[in-house]
Amino acid sequence: MVTIGEFGRRSGFLPPYIVRRLHESENASLHNIAFDTRELDSGARMAREVRPARIMGRAAMPSVGPQRKVYDLAGNLDPLPGTLSRSEKGQPSGVEVVEEAFEHSGITYNFFKKVLKRESVDNAGHPLISSVNYGVHVANAFWNGVQMVYGSGDGHYFLPFTKSLGICAHEISHGVISFTTNLAYSEQSGALNESFCDVMAVSIEQWHLKQNAADANWALGREVAGPGLGQIDGFRTLTAAKAFEEHVFLGTDPQPKHLDGYDTTSDDHGGVHVNSGIPNHAFYLAAQELGGNVWERATPIWFEAFTGLLNQDASFVDAATATTLAAKRLFSGEPSYATAIADAWRAVGVQSEV
Repeated sequence: MVTIGEFGRRSGFLPPYIVRRLHESENASLHNIAFDTRELDSGARMAREVRPARIMGRAAMPSVGPQRKVYDLAGNLDPLPGTLSRSEKGQPSGVEVVEEAFEHSGITYNFFKKVLKRESVDNAGHPLISSVNYGVHVANAFWNGVQMVYGSGDGHYFLPFTKSLGICAHEISHGVISFTTNLAYSEQSGALNESFCDVMAVSIEQWHLKQNAADANWALGREVAGPGLGQIDGFRTLTAAKAFEEHVFLGTDPQPKHLDGYDTTSDDHGGVHVNSGIPNHAFYLAAQELGGNVWERATPIWFEAFTGLLNQDASFVDAATATTLAAKRLFSGEPSYATAIADAWRAVGVQSEV
């Protein structure tokens, strides 16, 4: 029997509060999707526990471009990675989910390389491995400490999770964090961990689509919402709005956008997927104030702070302070940038210490 507490331990893109809502649904199909999605626990719980040291023994690879491989699990949960279907020098597979995973990991790699000057997740050419068709009707995706894993959904309520560039970028960004500040996956540091990945995801989507901060859609995951869910903007948004509200199956987006709404729940490692809404909104406000292309202004500041200036147990105040310092460092000739960052955090109830 699956308990509510068990759903609180899930660690994929689709947060536990949504999986729990599906499990509680009177709709038998959604209930079964939630039941199948729980299986990702065996891999996803490891995702926030695997340390980079596990794979640091290999020699660093030269900067020769992305090293992508996509494997097909054909509905199995293990053993990972599955059967090789597409490699960097191989021919297209003709399988849609395989090609989506291959393309999106390449776009993500190119963003980190070209925009942030980072060579893959470890800055040493770590291969970007993906496994598709994980389990049956699994509605989620996760980074397991070494590679990406994608569920295929059921085709009606949830489409394959390979369809979303933002989901791919979000999960690969967990790898970046694990090789840098390795933010602890609980409470405020865990919410910052999730928020960094959302920030990278929207930044990569906007860069790929050539959208500026004012015109972009700041929601994530809308591509995997099947026709059975109806029209939703996404599963979370960095704006002040709710990603979904009084939805017949999903309920209402619970993410707060101000510290006053911080959820002290013990579920989901202390509410890491819920409370990430607060630093997410700070980034959105900063990006709007700075204007222009987010990847040229706000994103480098967040990347500098989150990968180089925070410690494992960082708090929201630490993040506000670090991003303000990063703005001063990266844009020393633009003092208004640091002011905009500090003001954005203050608007969500967090005071920078500089």
